[in-house]
Amino acid sequence: MKKSITTITSIIACAVASYAAADCNASTNCSCASKADKQINTLADEDVCANLLERFSVSVTVGFESEYVFRAKKYAGASINPEIDAAYDLGQGFSVYAGVWGNMPVKSSTTNEMDVYTGVTYDIANFTFDLGYIGYLYSDSAEQNTHEIKFALTYDTVDFLGDFNVSPTAAFFYDFTTGYYTVEAGASYSAPVTKWIADRDWGKINLAAVYGWTTSSSNGYTYVALSADAVVAINDYCSVSVGARYAYGHDTLVDRSDHVWYGTSLTVGF
Repeated sequence: MKKSITTITSIIACAVASYAAADCNASTNCSCASKADKQINTLADEDVCANLLERFSVSVTVGFESEYVFRAKKYAGASINPEIDAAYDLGQGFSVYAGVWGNMPVKSSTTNEMDVYTGVTYDIANFTFDLGYIGYLYSDSAEQNTHEIKFALTYDTVDFLGDFNVSPTAAFFYDFTTGYYTVEAGASYSAPVTKWIADRDWGKINLAAVYGWTTSSSNGYTYVALSADAVVAINDYCSVSVGARYAYGHDTLVDRSDHVWYGTSLTVGF
């Protein structure tokens, strides 16, 4: 209502000014002419559609990983990873999201994987709650498919630490196909390197660390995953990244394993 009253007041003010002086001069802040001259050439130009599009975001990513490692276990060698991710801001702190992620091994003899996910997030103060679903789907056989639900909580420390904010995360996953569950605790940090060096905010280094425990073996196992990615924003819609990863898993009944690999990606989105 306040916005509508402000708009009506602006229109009346413009009308009075137009009547008193033939047109708005350079010192006048009247914008009625520009509003009246706005052309509606596409559906997106309509106010209703414009408001919808402002709340919608989508990104497309194509990545390459020298290994496919998930929860410290290697499932494939060099792989292509395409992803489509979309989100919509419902307002009042709520958002919904959905996406598809794929792992396509360079060697065709290895199984292709496609993960579908969706969920809802809620932001309040510096906390973000995330309730979602993940489906792990395999090309060889539907019998391999599993379905997982997750609940995650993230805290944003930017109000206290500014550019040095480290965001801690806790997450719980339950696979209702296998009955396995996983608990993770981690932290992420995005260092604005070029901002510090040259007061230009187009280059960052993203760091992440995760410690997890899962029951996806007869006695469960713990794992640690670390990653560091240099991210460069080409423009407002496109960015590229390259980075290194490390994972270590300790399965009490099988063995200990560690993996070091690298990855790169190109992301386009709005």
